[in-house]
Amino acid sequence: MRLFIRHLSTLCRSRRRVPFLFLIGTLLSIVFISYLINHNQQTENFIKQTSKIADDQLKTANKLSTLVPKTSHIQKKGGGAWPIDEKGRSLKNHFLVLDLTGFFGGGASEGEQVQCPSSNTSFTWTRQQNRVNEIDFVVSHDAQGGGNIPFDRLQLNENQQQYSMAFVMESEVHSSTGDGWAKFNFIMTYDLDNSYPEPATYFDMNIHLIDLLSPPSVPFDQKDKDAYAVWIISNCNAHNGRQDFVGKLMNEIKIDSYGSCLNNKKGYSARMVDNANAYKKYKFVIAIENSNCFDYVTEKLVKAVEGGSIPIVAGYNNRSDYRRYMPKHSFLNIFDYKTIKELADDIKRIGNNKTLYESYLWYKNHSKNIEELKTLSLNEKLKHFADVVGANATMITNGIAGKERSENKICKLTRFVRQTPWQDIAAHKKIPRADANTACLPGRYILTHFKS
Repeated sequence: MRLFIRHLSTLCRSRRRVPFLFLIGTLLSIVFISYLINHNQQTENFIKQTSKIADDQLKTANKLSTLVPKTSHIQKKGGGAWPIDEKGRSLKNHFLVLDLTGFFGGGASEGEQVQCPSSNTSFTWTRQQNRVNEIDFVVSHDAQGGGNIPFDRLQLNENQQQYSMAFVMESEVHSSTGDGWAKFNFIMTYDLDNSYPEPATYFDMNIHLIDLLSPPSVPFDQKDKDAYAVWIISNCNAHNGRQDFVGKLMNEIKIDSYGSCLNNKKGYSARMVDNANAYKKYKFVIAIENSNCFDYVTEKLVKAVEGGSIPIVAGYNNRSDYRRYMPKHSFLNIFDYKTIKELADDIKRIGNNKTLYESYLWYKNHSKNIEELKTLSLNEKLKHFADVVGANATMITNGIAGKERSENKICKLTRFVRQTPWQDIAAHKKIPRADANTACLPGRYILTHFKS
């Protein structure tokens, strides 16, 4: 080392000092350049190695994602405006309804919106038939209107659910029957058993139950003492011949008729709003329908019950079975008598005996608070009604109380499609509506019955 330093110092002092320094500088430059090249190579290798590791990690993550179950929410089937859950039930909150024929000629107002509390939904009416691709329901009053429905354009699948419904509240004698009804997804008539998904009746059970349980507004002692019964009818040519029957009954007992048929009394018109006011003053109300068909029971019975009097009805061979609409021992059925005179004698016997008369109103004798009942839901009202008439009453187990939910017809449908998979609705067997010869008693049967 000392020898190297001695020779180095000699060179530095010699004449060759400048070439020597140049040599040293060149060697240092070469060393520095080699260092930079080596460093850059190491950096590039490091970047490549890091990128490879990242790529390997990404590939590993992708492989793991195919092995580890996803924890996100189940995606809703169906697209766009027709969302459904995994079972095929509608998730819509608002529906569009095409009113094809109008309700009894009136028609819904264009754009009118209706709320459905039972399903927390709403719907809007339209009469614009060119919106068929948008609608959720197309509704026809009577199936005859179905001739204008483009059934082939209605979709019922996973992506779109469009339904058709026909309804009518007239008897088979006065409305269409047959195969035309089998084209529709839903059928709503007064028939408690053959409607789908629910019937469309004249009964608001929230009101009917209260009317049944309410005490008579006019007590027995203040009822009309001149006439036993009242009759208010405007159709004087009924299919079943009721007008001729009532005419014969008038020969046996005093009956006040305010309507245009067999009119013998003034003061009330044939409008329903007047009926209850007249009915409450009489001991009996004649509530015979214009035809005798399965479950064809209308506002005539509703108003008689509202009036708080005993209804006189006509039901034979389950056309209709009034036990489905009234408590037992609460009405007189003309077909339970062999002759018109026998019926008239029983009316007089019951009408002249307060205890006997009030026995037909036995279901009004209870401790329920009517005003409190009015504030309850329909289900709660039904529970209290069952307490009074018995849970096994036909009216509850197989009658109007168990089948009529008393809400807007379309609200019944929106509730149903939100509870029922569209596949079940599509698979439901569509049936024609029975004709009048099957569903109803023959024409003028009331007179035929008593003649025989």
